Amino acid sequence: MSIEIVSAADLRTEKFRTVFLMIEERLGHYPGFREALIEAFGLTAAHADGGPPGYFRAASGREYRVVFMSRSAERFPSGLEIHALVPGFDPVDPEANDEDVWRFLEWLIPRVGGEWTLEALKATGKVYRIPWA
Repeated sequence: MSIEIVSAADLRTEKFRTVFLMIEERLGHYPGFREALIEAFGLTAAHADGGPPGYFRAASGREYRVVFMSRSAERFPSGLEIHALVPGFDPVDPEANDEDVWRFLEWLIPRVGGEWTLEALKATGKVYRIPWA
């Protein structure tokens, strides 16, 4: 369950295209999510005005772009998108990407704290029949 936050300069994927995987539009439903992302990615007020995205590398070696969203009347970040970085015209492996996003959630939840626990995430995953839960 290893997730590594990396900078754009540290990306290993070359000549990539981005492939949209998921969106979470409302991080404000529980403040711990926002705070965990601010700390993990070193977000500042400058990010809310067109700043750079975040990146992470999953244990699989695949890399991902995290786009932080800003919305009027809400604290930043108000939401996020996750995009796979896919080399050239290589095929996308949806199952592998799904597993990496799940591992990202497993990495994030302990940083959120409060009522959000890894056990609760896994229980939710089992309800939705997520193979990695």
